[in-house]
Amino acid sequence: MRCRTARRTLWLLLLLFLSFPPHPSLAEETEPEDTVAYVAPRYAADAIPWDSTHPELLEGDMLLARSAILIEADSGDVLFEKNADEMMFPASTTKILTAYIALQMADLENDIVTVSDEAVSSVPPTYAKIPLSPGEEIGMLDLVTATMVKSGNDGANAIAEFMSGSTEQFAVLMNNIAGMLGCSSLTHFTNPSGVHDENHYTTVRDMAKIAQAAMKNEVFASIVRKTSCDLPATNKHPQRSVVGSTFILDSESNAFYPYATGVKTGFTNAAGYCFVGSATKGGVDLISVVFYTSEGGRWSDTRRLMEYGFTQIESITPESLYAESPRVIDIAGFDINDSRHGELTLGIRAVDPQRDMTVVGRRSTIDMLRENFSQISTIEWTREFRAPIHIGDVMGILTFYSEGKGSAQYELVATRSVAARENAPPTLEQIVAYTQADENPLPRFSTDLLVPPGLIAAALLLLRRWRRHTRRVRPKLPGKMIDTRKRLIR
Repeated sequence: MRCRTARRTLWLLLLLFLSFPPHPSLAEETEPEDTVAYVAPRYAADAIPWDSTHPELLEGDMLLARSAILIEADSGDVLFEKNADEMMFPASTTKILTAYIALQMADLENDIVTVSDEAVSSVPPTYAKIPLSPGEEIGMLDLVTATMVKSGNDGANAIAEFMSGSTEQFAVLMNNIAGMLGCSSLTHFTNPSGVHDENHYTTVRDMAKIAQAAMKNEVFASIVRKTSCDLPATNKHPQRSVVGSTFILDSESNAFYPYATGVKTGFTNAAGYCFVGSATKGGVDLISVVFYTSEGGRWSDTRRLMEYGFTQIESITPESLYAESPRVIDIAGFDINDSRHGELTLGIRAVDPQRDMTVVGRRSTIDMLRENFSQISTIEWTREFRAPIHIGDVMGILTFYSEGKGSAQYELVATRSVAARENAPPTLEQIVAYTQADENPLPRFSTDLLVPPGLIAAALLLLRRWRRHTRRVRPKLPGKMIDTRKRLIR
């Protein structure tokens, strides 16, 4: 009886769940994608206008995108989000993951892809192609580049078939990789290109994680900066140029953003206009994702997100941190004509110039490093603070410690010369150097060495004569001296 009641309860819960759509944006897509009308989003009537002079003031209503996110590329810290966990259709931004997998797993120098008829014919008529021809043989790196620049769905299919045997098997790999990158259960891919499918969805938060991983691949990062590329001649086509539509990277476009470095556009009627962007400024790298925005909105939304991010994140090197409050020391034995009275400011120079110790973080974090620089660094002094000092002399070694990058050493060097006072006694370093340079194992004789003992001997002689003189002139006492010894004997 209890078992039957439990079953009924489970069935009722299941029917209740099915009676409601799992998510509004997905439930509407019950018809084929090409029958769904795209409706351009508009700003809310009461939305506060975005002020370009105050990019640090950003609200969700200032973006046209239904869903958006901004992260710091190195750490993944979220700087801004709007409906970041809403399930959305990613359209061709899907190709970011496809390209990433190919670049990570394929042999880019030797792998040659033979394009199948299925890879070309399965692309719906309204979707972009490179185009490729069935039987065409093309190098993997060239294929990935053209696929990303042109957003070629035939190229994505060809990559998938080469890597996994079929687009369906490649989708399984995509989902596994997405899980490894930290994507949630709100992400699921069914194809390598982003062709609309109601079971092909993700969130801007998860897509930002995918883009973050992809941008750490140097080849990927170089590809997504391109607005065009040249494909070498193949067995089916002569050499040709492929031109893309990432206008935010095009210096001749009104959408151009000078700090933009990529990444990928996307559009379907169901997904709206999408863009995964990246930008770099002052050593700060940002990644943004906007889903379901307008054609121009994907550029303006991205610019607003990036401008906001650059007001929140700062990049600084240990050299710059030190230079804001350099170490000042006092030099002894300086020349009396020294205008600074022996005061010496020390500069800083990396022991290993190739070691990158740049710190990127929120302004509050960088300010804390400024205030506590002496607690995250140590100094070992390597010479005496005594003149003469020559410009460039190394006075000590500063070691800087970073939580994420370990430690690095920097030389603290004299920024000016400090002359020594005339007739000043030699320094300990000078004495040691003089002694080490002397080939004579015995100490050198100098008449100066006789002065101290000579003075002491003369003083003792004078003291002795004075005492003798005082004894001779001592007066005698009047009267007889009593012989106490005789009296005691009696």
